[in-house]
Amino acid sequence: MHTLILCDGEQPSRALLQRQVAAADLVVATDGAAAWARAAGVMPQVVIGDFDSLSEVTGDWELVHAGAHDQQDNSDSEKAVLLALDRGATEIVLLGATQQRLDHTLANVWLAATYRGRARVTLVDDYGACEVVGGCRTLRVAPGTILSLVPLTGDVVVRTEGLKWQLDGPLAPGSRGLSNEAVNAEVTVNVTAGLVAVVLVRP
Repeated sequence: MHTLILCDGEQPSRALLQRQVAAADLVVATDGAAAWARAAGVMPQVVIGDFDSLSEVTGDWELVHAGAHDQQDNSDSEKAVLLALDRGATEIVLLGATQQRLDHTLANVWLAATYRGRARVTLVDDYGACEVVGGCRTLRVAPGTILSLVPLTGDVVVRTEGLKWQLDGPLAPGSRGLSNEAVNAEVTVNVTAGLVAVVLVRP
């Protein structure tokens, strides 16, 4: 099941929002995102949070209070991910998960890392997409797409196929994994040790 989670970060363009909603089987919003989603004409099926950011509730929403879904020591975005997993999500897209608050953006990248073994979790915005990979992942991209591999752990070993500068061996933070380029319609990233954030840059 493909679940779209709307987070209270940078609002996506309407075109991106509409594409993501059309592809989703379930749309979940944190309470901070529900208002901008409604203003953009999107009605999520489920809204989760403590509702301190939501001034008006729509009757068609299923409301899940944050206190009713695990502890208060995780973010609303994480609660939404847990709810999606509980309902059988196999693919989760976080929209509005990047923002000017770098700490929140990094926390959401680590959400993708934490739950990657239970579903494919991708952060998407108007600038590109980010997925945390451990193991082998094949990506379908347009040739010429800029792609960066950012190690999240200190023991990364990676082998790639379909990139202009192929990687085969250890990958250190801040190294040659940045600003690579796809030369094929399929790019394979095989991470045999550690975790890598694979970032696709939208042209």
